[in-house]
Amino acid sequence: MPDPIIHYFFVQSPWSFFGFRPAVEIARKHGVGIIHKPCRAADVWEHGGGVPLAKRPKARQEYRMAELKRWSAHLGIPINLQPKFFPVDETLAARTIIAVQDDGKDASALIETLMGDVWLHERDIAEPQTVRDALIKCDLSAEYLENADLPAIAGIYDANCQAARDHNIFGVPSYVVGSELFWGQDRLDFVDRALS
Repeated sequence: MPDPIIHYFFVQSPWSFFGFRPAVEIARKHGVGIIHKPCRAADVWEHGGGVPLAKRPKARQEYRMAELKRWSAHLGIPINLQPKFFPVDETLAARTIIAVQDDGKDASALIETLMGDVWLHERDIAEPQTVRDALIKCDLSAEYLENADLPAIAGIYDANCQAARDHNIFGVPSYVVGSELFWGQDRLDFVDRALS
């Protein structure tokens, strides 16, 4: 069996949002699994030298906005360039995703829904009701929201962050295939080739 795609992401990352569906489709095309690992931005940036958006130079912030517009048009994926609830504490959303996965279920639809809540629908993913609504929309039990607070789920979240450090992840989305690391949704063509 070929190596799965290991997908490191932040729920609120616009680049993770852009890359999500294409990455899932590439995994399906090659008949491989995709292992979604939500991780904390602070951990990734600390390891890789990144800084939060608000602390980046104005020139980089302006270029980011131009690139978001370009990628939105290129991929045909609409995006709200200045969402009301961004940045946001994504801990609850990330742990709920992990709780679904820990129960052996595919969390792909939930991940895409929560990302869409940030970038399309002006919903606050730090609010339990938003996460509950996303679970229900994806035909998943609202009990996963309660499970998000379990120590075991918090431990998996921590383990994801450690795995990101071990794989030298410094930004998201990042995809690992075998021993190869691919950073950015603009590297998915290389992920596709690596699996061919």
